Amino acid sequence: MEKQSVPRGIIYVILSAMVLVPMVSASIKHLGQSYGVVEIVWVRALGQTVWMTALLVPRHGWRILRPHRLGPQLLRSGVLFFSTICFVFGIRAVPLVTTHVIGFIAPMIVVALSAVFLAERINAARWIAVFGGFLGVLIVLQPGLDGALPPASLWLLAGAVGWAVVQILSRRIASHDRSETTAIYTYVVALAVMTPLVPGSLDFSFSPRAGDWLAFILIGLVGGMRHYCSIKAYALAPASIIAPFNYTELLGATLVGAIVFGSTPDAATWLGALVIIAAGLYLVYCERRG
Repeated sequence: MEKQSVPRGIIYVILSAMVLVPMVSASIKHLGQSYGVVEIVWVRALGQTVWMTALLVPRHGWRILRPHRLGPQLLRSGVLFFSTICFVFGIRAVPLVTTHVIGFIAPMIVVALSAVFLAERINAARWIAVFGGFLGVLIVLQPGLDGALPPASLWLLAGAVGWAVVQILSRRIASHDRSETTAIYTYVVALAVMTPLVPGSLDFSFSPRAGDWLAFILIGLVGGMRHYCSIKAYALAPASIIAPFNYTELLGATLVGAIVFGSTPDAATWLGALVIIAAGLYLVYCERRG
């Protein structure tokens, strides 16, 4: 069990949300225009696993490769694999900032899933926060008159559900495994599944440009750092305290989207983001009140 430190947890979550997450998302969006899901997810998984192992094993010894409970680690890794695939499919056709705004719905999904699958009693105030968050998403996505949503948006919503489950599992796993162990196991399922598929997905025309190589390096190395920071944050401090700092992600995504892709959020995206963030902060307030 990690020794609790709220200030350090906040620093870790801001570093992850505002700096590292937008860098990885921009790299995946860039690569998604030219490469398939297999190559992108495989490089993401390989970089995370190799980088975290090389960084952490010399410092903590081989014992961190032995989790106290292997099942929850593999379950978390498998759910994250699903979430990553959904994210890669969705981000190809959706502006960078919009992608991150949709991801903000994850805390509200956590509440809804707790009621459905864990039979937890959710009071009216928390349900208000949940419905407020989904209203914000609808404002951002602007479905048609028939209520249909673009396929890319559905992928991102599915990815947000997966990420919500990962957050629940991360906090539970922190009670019996070190964050370093979880960081190494984060993408082992994706690596095991995708590695046999890589040879068949490549062809003789595979010749990444300099910018592509940089993007591949970022999703592997920086992506590993991003997950480690997130895991560390939730191990150091209660989720109800550090969760609001995840919204700094919007600032980083806006800046990176403008610099790399020349895109800025429209009015609907800003309005929806404000609604979702307000719902999220209200949810945090409800959690603190108990």
